[in-house]
Amino acid sequence: MENETDVIYIHPQKRIVSQKRKYFYLGFTGVFFLFIGLLSNTPTDNWSGLLTILTSPSNLLTDYFALGGFGSAFINVGILTLLSVLLAYRHKVILNGPLFASILTVTGFSFFGKNLYNSISIILGVYLYAVFVNKPFSQYIMIGLFGSALSPVVSYITFGMRFPLLIGILLGNLAGIAIGLLLPPLAAQTLVFHRGFTLYNIGFTSGLIAMTFTAVLRLFSYSIVENTLVFNEYHFPLIWIIFGFFSLTVGIGFYYNSFRLSGIREIFDSSGKLTTDFIANSGIGATLINIGLVGLMLSSYVLLVGGQLNGPVIGAILSAVGFSAFGCHLKNSFPILVGIFIASLFGTFHEITSTGMLVAAVFGTGLAPISGFYGSFYGVIAGVLHIALVHNVSTLHGGLNLYNSGFSTGFVAGILVPILDNFTAVRKEKKTLGKRIIKKNHR
Repeated sequence: MENETDVIYIHPQKRIVSQKRKYFYLGFTGVFFLFIGLLSNTPTDNWSGLLTILTSPSNLLTDYFALGGFGSAFINVGILTLLSVLLAYRHKVILNGPLFASILTVTGFSFFGKNLYNSISIILGVYLYAVFVNKPFSQYIMIGLFGSALSPVVSYITFGMRFPLLIGILLGNLAGIAIGLLLPPLAAQTLVFHRGFTLYNIGFTSGLIAMTFTAVLRLFSYSIVENTLVFNEYHFPLIWIIFGFFSLTVGIGFYYNSFRLSGIREIFDSSGKLTTDFIANSGIGATLINIGLVGLMLSSYVLLVGGQLNGPVIGAILSAVGFSAFGCHLKNSFPILVGIFIASLFGTFHEITSTGMLVAAVFGTGLAPISGFYGSFYGVIAGVLHIALVHNVSTLHGGLNLYNSGFSTGFVAGILVPILDNFTAVRKEKKTLGKRIIKKNHR
């Protein structure tokens, strides 16, 4: 075989699957959204909207549909997705579940906080870390892409703190580089706290960094005002776009899977605890089917509760479904949604149809491993706790962490898992893929 980097051996069937074929779907995703943007507005309007997006502070919640317009928002999404795919492909990174999720995270966040300007310095910081530890940058690209959760820090310092423009650009990008340098070592340590029971490990790490940064700013009397800019007028076009996209995803998955459901059972039998790579275990075809199904479920949830689709909501959906490549599936995420719905229905603090509540609900599926490992009942409890906590942690970072729910799920898992380990009697050995094997004398 001429180029060994173009193939990967998939466990357990040991099938040889072209990396180019896998990258096709992610490239298709970028082109799909880019074309929608280019065809939606005139070039002049799109360019003007992109400039507005690039010069926005971009902290939560900043809907790029409201800020730059329909076409410009989709162009921003398409460009950043394609650049992320190109970065990974150029460095010959094997496309596995975590990398898949990191690229779709970029896709989602590009609807409400991430743009080309505020992304570059964080990637550069991760690159410098790789140079410092004398390891290939390809090993850290995934962390750099997930680090897009902290992109608003760069934009907020540059455009939101009233510095002279050149000073703001300098300080903002220095902060981005510092974030990129800090993310890799911190991410390895935060995994110990929640033990892999939230899929959003980098989101939790990003929350800690953003919290520290915000605290330092407040120490010097800089206040960070949380932003709420949403636009619901594109609800109906977005329904067609998002449901069409996930239907195409299922179709591509079936095509890659030779129009069979092989591999789906293995995915549904997995607890999803980090790190469970569905692409490695079940193949790209079954994984894409799972991604499409989870995307359709989350989109349907928003509509069933009477919510409106906007930038933050569809961005959250696209980010969350990326984790359907390594941990989230219908079986372990549905109980989380049930718990979130119950808490949203009976809670009085936020409307169930508010954008913040819908985004929190969608991202709550990051706790799916708790449901998959301990059982559906505890998944419902995790969903309730997530909603109780998520709207309180945002004040800690002032909206500078796009993965506010990732921050929350880290705390929920860190609190709930030790309790469940100590007070839940597991009577049956769990031999299913992804389940922890418990000794018979466990108390």
